[in-house]
Amino acid sequence: MKKLKIGVIGTGHMGSNHVRALSQAEEFDLVGLYDVDAVQAGRLAGQCGVPAYSSPEELLLRVEAVVIAAPSSLHREIGLLAAEHGVHALIEKPLAMTSTDAGEIAEAFRAKGCKLAVGHIERFNPVISALKKMVDSKSVFRIEAYRCSFFGNSGRITDSDVIWDLMIHDIDLVCHLMEPCRITGIHKMSENVRSDCADFATMFLEFDTGAHVILNASRVSQETERFLRIYLPDSCIHADLLSHSLEILEHEETDIRGGCRQESVLRKVFVPRGDQLRAEQLDFYRAVRENVPAGADGAAAVRAIRICEDALDICGEVSQTW
Repeated sequence: MKKLKIGVIGTGHMGSNHVRALSQAEEFDLVGLYDVDAVQAGRLAGQCGVPAYSSPEELLLRVEAVVIAAPSSLHREIGLLAAEHGVHALIEKPLAMTSTDAGEIAEAFRAKGCKLAVGHIERFNPVISALKKMVDSKSVFRIEAYRCSFFGNSGRITDSDVIWDLMIHDIDLVCHLMEPCRITGIHKMSENVRSDCADFATMFLEFDTGAHVILNASRVSQETERFLRIYLPDSCIHADLLSHSLEILEHEETDIRGGCRQESVLRKVFVPRGDQLRAEQLDFYRAVRENVPAGADGAAAVRAIRICEDALDICGEVSQTW
Protein backbone atom coordinates (compact mmCIF):
# COMPACT_ATOMS: atom_id res chain seq x y z
CA MET A 1 0.00 0.00 0.00
CA LYS A 2 1.36 3.37 -1.02
CA LYS A 3 0.80 6.05 1.61
CA LEU A 4 -0.72 9.35 0.56
CA LYS A 5 1.26 12.40 1.62
CA ILE A 6 -1.31 14.74 3.11
CA GLY A 7 -1.52 18.01 5.02
CA VAL A 8 -4.29 19.84 6.88
CA ILE A 9 -5.14 23.53 6.49
CA GLY A 10 -7.27 24.78 9.35
CA THR A 11 -6.89 23.32 12.84
CA GLY A 12 -10.14 24.33 14.50
CA HIS A 13 -12.74 21.82 15.75
CA MET A 14 -13.12 19.78 12.56
CA GLY A 15 -9.55 20.27 11.40
CA SER A 16 -8.22 18.94 14.70
CA ASN A 17 -10.39 15.84 14.32
CA HIS A 18 -8.95 15.27 10.85
CA VAL A 19 -5.40 15.73 12.09
CA ARG A 20 -5.77 13.17 14.88
CA ALA A 21 -7.40 10.62 12.59
CA LEU A 22 -4.87 11.07 9.79
CA SER A 23 -1.92 10.82 12.18
CA GLN A 24 -3.10 7.32 13.15
CA ALA A 25 -4.15 6.07 9.70
CA GLU A 26 -1.78 3.68 7.94
CA GLU A 27 -2.98 4.87 4.51
CA PHE A 28 -1.74 8.43 5.07
CA ASP A 29 1.54 10.13 5.76
CA LEU A 30 0.66 13.33 7.64
CA VAL A 31 3.26 15.81 6.41
CA GLY A 32 2.25 18.94 8.32
CA LEU A 33 -0.34 21.57 9.22
CA TYR A 34 -1.14 25.19 8.62
CA ASP A 35 -3.43 27.57 10.46
CA VAL A 36 -3.52 31.34 10.68
CA ASP A 37 -3.43 30.75 14.45
CA ALA A 38 0.20 29.69 14.63
CA VAL A 39 -0.02 28.86 18.34
CA GLN A 40 -2.93 26.46 17.85
CA ALA A 41 -1.28 24.87 14.80
CA GLY A 42 2.03 24.53 16.60
CA ARG A 43 0.42 22.90 19.64
CA LEU A 44 -1.45 20.35 17.54
CA ALA A 45 1.55 19.71 15.28
CA GLY A 46 3.69 19.05 18.34
CA GLN A 47 1.19 16.49 19.62
CA CYS A 48 1.34 14.63 16.29
CA GLY A 49 5.08 15.02 15.71
CA VAL A 50 4.78 16.98 12.46
CA PRO A 51 5.78 20.54 11.50
CA ALA A 52 3.44 23.53 11.41
CA TYR A 53 4.16 25.53 8.26
CA SER A 54 4.13 29.30 7.99
CA SER A 55 1.92 29.50 4.87
CA PRO A 56 -0.50 27.33 2.89
CA GLU A 57 1.84 27.47 -0.12
CA GLU A 58 4.73 26.06 1.89
CA LEU A 59 2.60 23.08 2.93
CA LEU A 60 1.09 22.53 -0.53
CA LEU A 61 4.56 22.19 -2.06
CA ARG A 62 5.20 19.15 0.14
CA VAL A 63 2.01 17.10 -0.20
CA GLU A 64 -0.06 15.12 -2.70
CA ALA A 65 -3.34 15.87 -0.95
CA VAL A 66 -4.78 18.26 1.61
CA VAL A 67 -7.74 18.54 3.95
CA ILE A 68 -9.11 22.09 3.97
CA ALA A 69 -10.96 22.75 7.21
CA ALA A 70 -10.54 26.53 7.32
CA PRO A 71 -13.60 28.81 7.71
CA SER A 72 -16.02 28.47 4.79
CA SER A 73 -15.32 32.05 3.67
CA LEU A 74 -11.75 30.96 2.85
CA HIS A 75 -12.60 27.78 0.96
CA ARG A 76 -12.56 29.42 -2.47
CA GLU A 77 -9.18 31.07 -1.96
CA ILE A 78 -7.47 28.02 -0.45
CA GLY A 79 -9.26 25.53 -2.70
CA LEU A 80 -8.14 27.32 -5.87
CA LEU A 81 -4.62 27.52 -4.45
CA ALA A 82 -4.59 23.75 -3.89
CA ALA A 83 -5.84 23.11 -7.43
CA GLU A 84 -3.19 25.46 -8.81
CA HIS A 85 -0.55 23.37 -7.04
CA GLY A 86 -2.02 20.14 -8.45
CA VAL A 87 -2.96 18.87 -4.99
CA HIS A 88 -6.01 16.65 -4.40
CA ALA A 89 -8.34 18.08 -1.74
CA LEU A 90 -10.98 17.09 0.79
CA ILE A 91 -12.77 20.34 1.62
CA GLU A 92 -15.16 20.60 4.54
CA LYS A 93 -18.80 21.52 3.84
CA PRO A 94 -20.06 23.84 2.56
CA LEU A 95 -17.65 23.80 -0.36
CA ALA A 96 -18.03 27.60 -0.68
CA MET A 97 -20.27 30.47 0.33
CA THR A 98 -22.03 30.62 -3.05
CA SER A 99 -22.81 28.10 -5.77
CA THR A 100 -20.82 30.25 -8.22
CA ASP A 101 -17.68 29.98 -6.09
CA ALA A 102 -18.31 26.28 -5.47
CA GLY A 103 -18.65 25.68 -9.19
CA GLU A 104 -15.40 27.54 -9.82
CA ILE A 105 -13.58 25.36 -7.30
CA ALA A 106 -15.00 22.15 -8.76
CA GLU A 107 -14.02 23.20 -12.28
CA ALA A 108 -10.48 24.13 -11.19
CA PHE A 109 -9.89 20.62 -9.82
CA ARG A 110 -11.46 19.00 -12.88
CA ALA A 111 -9.24 21.05 -15.19
CA LYS A 112 -6.13 20.01 -13.26
CA GLY A 113 -7.14 16.34 -13.18
CA CYS A 114 -7.19 16.41 -9.38
CA LYS A 115 -9.72 14.78 -7.07
CA LEU A 116 -12.09 16.94 -5.06
CA ALA A 117 -14.07 15.47 -2.17
CA VAL A 118 -16.38 17.48 0.07
CA GLY A 119 -16.95 16.85 3.77
CA HIS A 120 -20.60 15.85 3.73
CA ILE A 121 -19.70 13.34 6.43
CA GLU A 122 -23.24 12.05 6.97
CA ARG A 123 -22.90 10.28 3.61
CA PHE A 124 -20.60 7.90 5.49
CA ASN A 125 -23.01 7.15 8.32
CA PRO A 126 -23.50 3.35 8.12
CA VAL A 127 -27.28 3.86 8.34
CA ILE A 128 -27.20 5.98 5.16
CA SER A 129 -25.07 3.37 3.40
CA ALA A 130 -27.66 0.72 4.33
CA LEU A 131 -30.58 2.92 3.24
CA LYS A 132 -28.99 3.61 -0.14
CA LYS A 133 -28.96 -0.14 -0.83
CA MET A 134 -32.47 -0.75 0.52
CA VAL A 135 -34.54 2.08 -0.97
CA ASP A 136 -35.74 2.47 -4.56
CA SER A 137 -35.99 6.24 -4.91
CA LYS A 138 -38.84 6.03 -7.43
CA SER A 139 -40.99 4.20 -4.86
CA VAL A 140 -40.54 6.86 -2.16
CA PHE A 141 -43.54 9.15 -1.71
CA ARG A 142 -42.50 11.03 1.45
CA ILE A 143 -39.40 11.68 3.56
CA GLU A 144 -39.22 13.48 6.89
CA ALA A 145 -35.85 14.64 8.24
CA TYR A 146 -35.15 16.06 11.69
CA ARG A 147 -31.79 17.50 12.76
CA CYS A 148 -31.97 19.27 16.11
CA SER A 149 -29.41 20.36 18.67
CA PHE A 150 -29.02 22.57 21.73
CA PHE A 151 -28.15 26.22 21.28
CA GLY A 152 -24.48 26.83 22.05
CA ASN A 153 -23.31 23.25 21.45
CA SER A 154 -19.53 23.03 21.30
CA GLY A 155 -18.42 23.91 17.80
CA ARG A 156 -21.91 25.08 16.79
CA ILE A 157 -22.02 27.93 14.27
CA THR A 158 -24.21 30.89 15.27
CA ASP A 159 -23.25 33.51 12.68
CA SER A 160 -24.92 31.78 9.72
CA ASP A 161 -28.40 30.53 8.91
CA VAL A 162 -29.33 27.12 10.36
CA ILE A 163 -29.96 25.97 6.79
CA TRP A 164 -26.24 26.40 6.03
CA ASP A 165 -25.17 25.16 9.44
CA LEU A 166 -27.30 22.03 9.87
CA MET A 167 -29.92 21.46 7.20
CA ILE A 168 -27.40 21.29 4.35
CA HIS A 169 -26.46 17.82 5.66
CA ASP A 170 -30.00 16.52 5.13
CA ILE A 171 -30.41 18.34 1.82
CA ASP A 172 -27.39 16.41 0.57
CA LEU A 173 -28.61 13.12 2.09
CA VAL A 174 -32.09 13.41 0.58
CA CYS A 175 -30.69 14.25 -2.87
CA HIS A 176 -28.27 11.32 -2.52
CA LEU A 177 -31.03 8.86 -1.54
CA MET A 178 -33.46 10.17 -4.18
CA GLU A 179 -31.06 9.99 -7.15
CA PRO A 180 -31.79 10.10 -10.07
CA CYS A 181 -35.02 11.95 -9.18
CA ARG A 182 -34.86 15.73 -9.37
CA ILE A 183 -36.24 18.58 -7.27
CA THR A 184 -38.91 20.71 -8.92
CA GLY A 185 -40.17 22.87 -6.05
CA ILE A 186 -38.96 24.42 -2.80
CA HIS A 187 -40.76 26.14 0.08
CA LYS A 188 -39.13 27.37 3.29
CA MET A 189 -40.09 28.83 6.66
CA SER A 190 -37.63 29.96 9.33
CA GLU A 191 -37.39 31.81 12.64
CA ASN A 192 -34.70 33.78 14.45
CA VAL A 193 -34.76 32.66 18.09
CA ARG A 194 -31.42 33.10 19.84
CA SER A 195 -29.22 34.75 17.21
CA ASP A 196 -29.36 37.26 14.36
CA CYS A 197 -29.79 34.41 11.87
CA ALA A 198 -32.48 31.76 11.51
CA ASP A 199 -32.13 29.20 14.30
CA PHE A 200 -35.08 27.05 13.23
CA ALA A 201 -36.15 26.20 9.70
CA THR A 202 -38.51 23.93 7.83
CA MET A 203 -38.06 23.24 4.14
CA PHE A 204 -40.40 21.44 1.75
CA LEU A 205 -38.96 19.82 -1.37
CA GLU A 206 -41.01 18.47 -4.27
CA PHE A 207 -39.55 15.87 -6.63
CA ASP A 208 -40.41 15.08 -10.22
CA THR A 209 -41.80 11.69 -9.13
CA GLY A 210 -44.42 13.39 -6.95
CA ALA A 211 -42.51 12.59 -3.77
CA HIS A 212 -42.31 15.33 -1.16
CA VAL A 213 -39.76 15.89 1.58
CA ILE A 214 -40.05 17.83 4.84
CA LEU A 215 -36.73 18.92 6.36
CA ASN A 216 -36.58 20.34 9.91
CA ALA A 217 -33.44 21.83 11.42
CA SER A 218 -33.11 23.51 14.81
CA ARG A 219 -30.25 24.60 17.01
CA VAL A 220 -32.59 25.73 19.81
CA SER A 221 -34.09 22.37 20.73
CA GLN A 222 -34.25 20.71 24.14
CA GLU A 223 -32.73 17.49 22.86
CA THR A 224 -30.40 16.33 20.12
CA GLU A 225 -32.03 14.40 17.29
CA ARG A 226 -30.94 13.29 13.85
CA PHE A 227 -33.24 10.98 11.98
CA LEU A 228 -35.00 10.27 8.70
CA ARG A 229 -38.37 8.66 8.07
CA ILE A 230 -38.85 7.26 4.60
CA TYR A 231 -42.35 6.33 3.48
CA LEU A 232 -42.85 3.63 0.85
CA PRO A 233 -46.13 2.13 -0.40
CA ASP A 234 -45.79 -0.94 1.83
CA SER A 235 -43.55 0.25 4.66
CA CYS A 236 -42.03 3.08 6.67
CA ILE A 237 -38.34 3.15 7.55
CA HIS A 238 -37.08 5.03 10.61
CA ALA A 239 -33.34 5.73 10.42
CA ASP A 240 -31.69 7.13 13.54
CA LEU A 241 -28.39 8.72 12.53
CA LEU A 242 -27.18 9.07 16.12
CA SER A 243 -27.81 5.54 17.39
CA HIS A 244 -27.05 4.05 13.94
CA SER A 245 -30.29 2.06 14.06
CA LEU A 246 -32.90 1.14 11.45
CA GLU A 247 -36.49 0.14 12.08
CA ILE A 248 -38.86 -0.96 9.32
CA LEU A 249 -42.60 -0.93 9.89
CA GLU A 250 -44.07 -3.19 7.22
CA HIS A 251 -47.77 -3.27 6.36
CA GLU A 252 -48.59 -6.95 6.61
CA GLU A 253 -52.03 -8.29 7.52
CA THR A 254 -51.95 -11.69 9.20
CA ASP A 255 -54.52 -13.72 11.16
CA ILE A 256 -53.35 -14.51 14.67
CA ARG A 257 -54.88 -16.41 17.58
CA GLY A 258 -58.10 -15.27 19.21
CA GLY A 259 -59.67 -14.00 16.01
CA CYS A 260 -57.37 -10.98 15.90
CA ARG A 261 -55.46 -9.65 12.95
CA GLN A 262 -51.96 -8.28 12.88
CA GLU A 263 -51.81 -5.29 10.52
CA SER A 264 -48.11 -4.49 10.62
CA VAL A 265 -44.74 -5.92 11.59
CA LEU A 266 -41.85 -3.96 13.11
CA ARG A 267 -38.44 -5.20 12.05
CA LYS A 268 -35.26 -3.94 13.68
CA VAL A 269 -32.26 -4.03 11.37
CA PHE A 270 -28.76 -4.47 12.75
CA VAL A 271 -26.38 -1.90 11.27
CA PRO A 272 -22.68 -2.32 12.15
CA ARG A 273 -21.33 0.80 13.78
CA GLY A 274 -18.53 2.63 12.03
CA ASP A 275 -16.25 5.66 12.29
CA GLN A 276 -17.69 8.18 9.81
CA LEU A 277 -14.58 10.36 9.69
CA ARG A 278 -12.39 7.32 9.07
CA ALA A 279 -14.77 6.16 6.31
CA GLU A 280 -14.72 9.62 4.71
CA GLN A 281 -10.93 9.75 4.72
CA LEU A 282 -10.66 6.23 3.29
CA ASP A 283 -13.10 7.16 0.54
CA PHE A 284 -10.86 10.13 -0.31
CA TYR A 285 -7.80 7.88 -0.31
CA ARG A 286 -9.45 5.44 -2.75
CA ALA A 287 -10.63 8.29 -4.96
CA VAL A 288 -7.03 9.49 -5.33
CA ARG A 289 -5.19 6.17 -5.48
CA GLU A 290 -7.74 4.21 -7.55
CA ASN A 291 -8.97 7.16 -9.64
CA VAL A 292 -12.63 6.57 -8.74
CA PRO A 293 -15.31 9.18 -7.95
CA ALA A 294 -15.38 10.54 -4.41
CA GLY A 295 -18.42 9.63 -2.31
CA ALA A 296 -19.40 13.29 -2.08
CA ASP A 297 -17.85 15.22 -4.94
CA GLY A 298 -17.90 18.78 -6.20
CA ALA A 299 -21.09 18.32 -8.23
CA ALA A 300 -23.01 17.08 -5.17
CA ALA A 301 -21.68 19.97 -3.08
CA VAL A 302 -22.69 22.55 -5.70
CA ARG A 303 -26.18 21.01 -5.87
CA ALA A 304 -26.66 21.27 -2.09
CA ILE A 305 -25.52 24.91 -2.08
CA ARG A 306 -27.83 25.84 -4.96
CA ILE A 307 -30.80 24.32 -3.14
CA CYS A 308 -29.90 26.35 -0.03
CA GLU A 309 -29.68 29.49 -2.14
CA ASP A 310 -33.03 28.81 -3.78
CA ALA A 311 -34.62 28.22 -0.37
CA LEU A 312 -33.25 31.47 1.00
CA ASP A 313 -34.07 33.55 -2.08
CA ILE A 314 -37.45 32.34 -3.30
CA CYS A 315 -40.40 30.16 -2.38
CA GLY A 316 -42.41 27.81 -4.52
CA GLU A 317 -40.17 27.59 -7.57
CA VAL A 318 -36.54 26.83 -8.28
CA SER A 319 -33.93 28.30 -10.61
CA GLN A 320 -33.86 24.93 -12.34
CA THR A 321 -34.45 21.31 -11.34
CA TRP A 322 -31.70 19.78 -9.19
